[in-house]
Amino acid sequence: MKSLKTAALILATTTTLLLGGCASYDYTDAPPTLGVLYSKYLVIGYPGDIQPINEVGVVTTDGLIQIHSVDGKSVNTLRRMKESGFYSGGRYQLHLLPGTHTLGMGFHDDRGGPSKSWSTSDITKVIEIKAGSVVHLSKWESGYRWGANINDGAAALPTITADFESLRTRTPD
Repeated sequence: MKSLKTAALILATTTTLLLGGCASYDYTDAPPTLGVLYSKYLVIGYPGDIQPINEVGVVTTDGLIQIHSVDGKSVNTLRRMKESGFYSGGRYQLHLLPGTHTLGMGFHDDRGGPSKSWSTSDITKVIEIKAGSVVHLSKWESGYRWGANINDGAAALPTITADFESLRTRTPD
């Protein structure tokens, strides 16, 4: 029994180290949907018809950051499509027209472990969106402070596009 626990600990530690070193800082870093385990989200942040993905910019997150507002408007007022999973975390994409946008965001970290953490107030991030670009936001923390790194997420565009195509036909929430 003791050797089984030791083997499980070694496997968990090795997996954590390997996965931690493999972060690509793009959409694929968010938990994959794994069937019905995690969710996928599509938010359309502009009025009118849904535009082709190459005519808008896409903002993605690491699954921990939650965008609460776009240019002062709550995301609850925007068109949102979702593929529900057991956990609320997952792959998130926000489509915006080209230009400068202000995002209000918080975070919620509930990856199924014994501890959970969340932000008690939002931070604001100003981003520049270009047609066909992908801006990826990933959480950083230092002590009791946190923020959002901005990375080029274009490498994940094939996965983003596939998720977009499957979500765009869903009825908005």
